[in-house]
Amino acid sequence: MAGSSTVATEANQERRPNFFKRIGYYFRDSWGELKRVRWPNRKELLSYTSVVLGTCVFMILLIFAFDLGVSYLLRLLGLDK
Repeated sequence: MAGSSTVATEANQERRPNFFKRIGYYFRDSWGELKRVRWPNRKELLSYTSVVLGTCVFMILLIFAFDLGVSYLLRLLGLDK
């Protein structure tokens, strides 16, 4: 049984295209996928960008407030240097 799977593996590797052909197939397929993508228009792009920036600012403020709160508690407990 072990010999037959080795023969099948060797036959499968022989039919596999070489490295450079596989790279060519990859880029050709990637380009085809990029052609099918629905790209956002300018209005949508600005909207998405503002949502991302707003979320980043919110998270920065949240982490900053949490850090201030923990610092204050540590100072009250006398554990702050």
